[in-house]
Amino acid sequence: MSINVSATFGEEQVKREGIGVIDAYILNASRTGTEYLYFANWNQNIKGFKLNATGDFLATTETYTGLPIKREEIKTNLQGEAPALSISVPNTDRNIESYIQNRSYLRGHDIYCITAFIKHLPSGSSAQHIGTDPDRFAIIKEKLYIDTVSTSDETAVSFSCKPKISIKNKVLPGRTYSRECEWASRGRYAGIECSPQNQINATMLNGSYPTCDGSLEQCEERRNKVRYGGFVSIPNKGIVIV
Repeated sequence: MSINVSATFGEEQVKREGIGVIDAYILNASRTGTEYLYFANWNQNIKGFKLNATGDFLATTETYTGLPIKREEIKTNLQGEAPALSISVPNTDRNIESYIQNRSYLRGHDIYCITAFIKHLPSGSSAQHIGTDPDRFAIIKEKLYIDTVSTSDETAVSFSCKPKISIKNKVLPGRTYSRECEWASRGRYAGIECSPQNQINATMLNGSYPTCDGSLEQCEERRNKVRYGGFVSIPNKGIVIV
């Protein structure tokens, strides 16, 4: 039995639901430009804010497709791996699966995870406008990248999303440990590390020792053992005949 409700009831219902939180997702289906697909974890299509090419919200509105999308908590570990977030999208009639197969499973594509109070979404007179106090600057936006499609079956498609790891201002190791000479392996034979006092001079380079294979024997031939860039004490697997 249908029940007719007054306009006042509808307004009060929006006010009550407006204090809730909604999750939405914006997927960039293009690797070279912008081809945004808008989704929201809602039981109907709703109006939200449009995203521009630089990832900022505009005052203009866009329709977000309502789907029962599930999002897990961000997972971290002690093995040094990047934190991951799993997002599951219904695969009704395998439409999503067909879409991602035609686009290399969307690996590496941008995806924005949106969290907002319902009241801060666009307001209006249509049923898709569920906001009451629009404010695009009050929306939390996290940019991730699709790493893999973890599962894909007749019920849902699950994406594993990770942030890009920034290495800016990170100090990387200046040396690596190996039995062979690092100066020779990195093309720095007779350079400042190998020959700081010009032990291997131009005469040697143009004569008997133009190159070096990085072995300790060749370093001894050049009487430059003290500058050897390897670590010969590192164990080496092999067969020893005595």
